[in-house]
Amino acid sequence: MRYLKFALRNLTQRKVRTGLTIFSIAVAVAVLFTLLSFNKGYSRALNSQLQQMGVHAMVLPIGCPYEAASLLMKGGKIDNHLPASTTQTVDRIPGIQIAAPAFMSAIMRPDEGRADVYFGIDERTFDLKNWWKIIKVKKDPRELQDNWEKLAADPANLMSRREFIETMKDPDSVILGFDASLIELSSVGDEIYVPEADRAFKVVGVLAPTGQQDDGFFFVSLKAAQQIFRKPDQITTVQIRFSDPTKANAITEELEKIPGAEVIAMGELLGTMQSLLGSARTLIFSIVFVVIAISALGVLNTVLMSVFERTREIGVMRATGAARGNVFQLVWVETLLMVGIGGAVGLGMAVAGAQVIEGVIKGAMARMDMLAGVKGSVIAFEPRIFVLCVLFILAVGVVAGIYPALKASKARPIEALRAE
Repeated sequence: MRYLKFALRNLTQRKVRTGLTIFSIAVAVAVLFTLLSFNKGYSRALNSQLQQMGVHAMVLPIGCPYEAASLLMKGGKIDNHLPASTTQTVDRIPGIQIAAPAFMSAIMRPDEGRADVYFGIDERTFDLKNWWKIIKVKKDPRELQDNWEKLAADPANLMSRREFIETMKDPDSVILGFDASLIELSSVGDEIYVPEADRAFKVVGVLAPTGQQDDGFFFVSLKAAQQIFRKPDQITTVQIRFSDPTKANAITEELEKIPGAEVIAMGELLGTMQSLLGSARTLIFSIVFVVIAISALGVLNTVLMSVFERTREIGVMRATGAARGNVFQLVWVETLLMVGIGGAVGLGMAVAGAQVIEGVIKGAMARMDMLAGVKGSVIAFEPRIFVLCVLFILAVGVVAGIYPALKASKARPIEALRAE
């Protein structure tokens, strides 16, 4: 306690220098904590996204399969197409549990700063995405926004498989993703006019929030989507679920024999995305390493300058009976106190500004086309990350404090008292 009091007094005597050093430590810790949290959160969110899709593989038109898969995950316009007969070809391959054809394209609305993504499906998509909850009762969109959980909890409010099949038989019906219903301010029973296709669609259901790209889509029958974009008997993908995922390699080999098509396994897509993320993360961590080194040098400089300026004071301490160990402990406590305060401030900054930081990171990654439809938080606060940051703080304090503490403890009383 006595050392702590002396250390705090010595630090407050040089407020500007101490404050700048603490701030540099805080920034380094905040950046480190945010990157570690983002690394964990993004990987978890991406894994969750792919798991919830219920899709083990996708058959896509020849081209760039990863670009096409990314567009399918987050919504976009795919230029190449497959013949509709591809679905039957896929279905005949042993080990395929569900082969769900889909046609996706977008109507661009630059004046409104948005693109309406239409996703043509049939009843097999309902089986593939068996976690979907489609609300079939009419509610004002604003009321639906506030009470969707209560509505979705009652099976009487949800569309059954039989009702979904009937909906897909009607080329003029549309199911809105939750976000799409809010943007259109439309609910069950309303009509949506699409001037580009010169046709109106009747809203028959609203998809309860999924936290995925589906929330922003307009779901119509496969035939209706083909008509809207004038692509009869064509599809953009076949989404596949395997009967036994452990046999994915053998099934994928058979799928790759389909003429004019490419196959991408979702696990492979995840690996590719994580590889891209890893490359970016390597660069970021290199920058962080530089920041950490600068912070450590800043601490070393601050403490060393403090030792030089207090040479006479240290000489008096040694002349009045203070042992070398006492001086060493005092200087080291000063160092640990300074990095401890900086670390606490940095962790506080990271936690308090998590939403702002996450928004900046998401914006940057969206511009790099790396979010891949991931929704929700991509920053994970875990005790292990806090522990790692605390260990980092202590390591900086221990390393940066050794030399100044040793130098101070080795000072000879007579020489120190002569110093000006």
